[in-house]
Amino acid sequence: MSISMIELVFWMIAAASLLGALTVVFTRDVTRMALGLGVFLLSVAGWFVYFSQTFLAAAQVFVYVGGVLVLVLFAIMLVHRSGAGRPALESRHTIDSIMVAVAVFVLVVSALQDVGSALTVTPLPGSPDAISAALLGPMLPHFEALGVLLLAALAAVIVISGGERS
Repeated sequence: MSISMIELVFWMIAAASLLGALTVVFTRDVTRMALGLGVFLLSVAGWFVYFSQTFLAAAQVFVYVGGVLVLVLFAIMLVHRSGAGRPALESRHTIDSIMVAVAVFVLVVSALQDVGSALTVTPLPGSPDAISAALLGPMLPHFEALGVLLLAALAAVIVISGGERS
């Protein structure tokens, strides 16, 4: 029984996906969790390439691996350290922060309630030129807003990780 190259690639991507996901779930070290997340996100890009969706694979690598994973690693570097040099992950949240989070969630859900019905999804032709024209045309403000949101999240991580000041 011989295995074809396509089957070998399939099983390699499947193994990488499973290895990354299991690393995230079962590892207690935060840095290893982030690396496992990176392996998983890269394997998702591998799945996109496997199914001939190269534009989505490039977007996966740029947005998630290049953006979100770097943001997570940056947050890990800034988190409060214990005496042994490992990130101290004890919770510093109070009931006040939970109440603020719930209030923000309720405000966002109520603000976006009417927006969902106004959105219409129109299928795009499959060519990369048509997809890039759609993304860089009317969808450009959405991507810019997402970039500002990620920048605000990064600034929040820096402020929160400042620790106690005396």
